[in-house]
Amino acid sequence: MYNKTTLLLKNFQENIQNRVKESFINERTPFYMISTIFLFITIILSFLSAIYGKENFSDFFPNEGYYYDKKIHDNTIVDKLCWYFSQITHHTIILLFFYFFLALINRKSEQYFKMIAPLGLTISVLYFTLLFPKQKLKLHQLSFYNFFSHFAIIFLIFGEFIYIKDYTFKETTHCFIFILTCLCAIFINYTLRNVWSYNLVKLDRYKGWNLVSKTILLMYFFSFLFYFFKYKNKKNYGLSFKEIKKSSYFIKNIVAIIWFLFFFKK
Repeated sequence: MYNKTTLLLKNFQENIQNRVKESFINERTPFYMISTIFLFITIILSFLSAIYGKENFSDFFPNEGYYYDKKIHDNTIVDKLCWYFSQITHHTIILLFFYFFLALINRKSEQYFKMIAPLGLTISVLYFTLLFPKQKLKLHQLSFYNFFSHFAIIFLIFGEFIYIKDYTFKETTHCFIFILTCLCAIFINYTLRNVWSYNLVKLDRYKGWNLVSKTILLMYFFSFLFYFFKYKNKKNYGLSFKEIKKSSYFIKNIVAIIWFLFFFKK
């Protein structure tokens, strides 16, 4: 009798847990809702800033200016949209917004998160090492969308990462797909406006590809970091010769990038 009662209680508990998992609202809903709202606000503010802003940047000229002695005036909606979507930060924030929105409606994809999380951390590091020092501002002086896009998303990413169930070795390379989409947006922007994004990602010379290569390595570093965090308690971090052999093509490409950085200089 006691065993039968215990079994019934166990089945009842499992049914409750399954219902909670399948329901629209669960223990992660507040986090997803807050993240979605703040990401949406960030996107709206950054978009309005691109459309109505009057401040010139090194790669954006709402007021008539010069880009390497060439007169530039981004006074059309097409010019402004091209600039907006060529910014890797905006690209990443939009991708993160869709992830958290899908998670909010209980349709999240962990595979998708593993593709965008390393890119998000990479963008933050690049911003604070390359662009933030030039602005001569303190962290609290940043606009809301700049602060959230480059600093607050770090906490969103790690806040979600701890709830990701698994992170296999072969999944560490999947983040590369969004580097390709960013490069496509940068090429389209240059084709239509003849201005390279950030005045740094110049894909017609070695310096630009050097930056792209370092960005890819940094992104893979964060992706590997996520993997090692998940497998830190397993022998050899869960790696086996068979697993490494499957990734031989990827490892060769990493070696090729490092060779390019050290030996192929203009």
